[in-house]
Amino acid sequence: MCYYAYCLHVRDGPQPPLFYGGKLFQQFVVDAWANCKQRKLNWARTHQHTLRSELYQGLQDAAVHDRHDREDVGPLGRKLILPSSHMGSPRFMTQLFQDAMAICRYFHKPDLFLTMTANPKWPEIIHSLFPGQTATDRPDIVSKVFEQKKKALLKLIDNGFFGTTVAHIHTIEFQKEVFPTSTCLSFCILNITFETLII
Repeated sequence: MCYYAYCLHVRDGPQPPLFYGGKLFQQFVVDAWANCKQRKLNWARTHQHTLRSELYQGLQDAAVHDRHDREDVGPLGRKLILPSSHMGSPRFMTQLFQDAMAICRYFHKPDLFLTMTANPKWPEIIHSLFPGQTATDRPDIVSKVFEQKKKALLKLIDNGFFGTTVAHIHTIEFQKEVFPTSTCLSFCILNITFETLII
């Protein structure tokens, strides 16, 4: 991951041809992501003892239920556990969902929904592009600029734009209809007396 971050870092002087690849550059970024993801999955597969997967609830029960139907479950392979620290795993998504529901249960239901969408015409994106490039040629720049603007919006809300902030949760979705790399940030504002909860 550090190597790919080094390759995608813009430096002074002549830039490598990688940044002028257009769709090939996007393919490089996707392949880099897939490579990093596969290495994380391989680590989880080869370090089940480190994750103490045998202690997970229901693992032994699943093996017992398999034995009711078949006498030999050896050829079926071994059950692998993806921990909640692995981004995108079922346990990771379940943990995020339960955290969001716990916040709503404690403070009450949301009453305001805000959406922020990335704009390929933002000046920060236009000024960072090389001559002849469009925003679709550099999804890395769009993602970085969007992340900075998202942090600025969260800081504005945390500083009391809608009232006192007691907590916040947000989601990011990648849109595919108009702009392939546009991202969407969603909030919900909860008003509790004179305080606000941002989700």
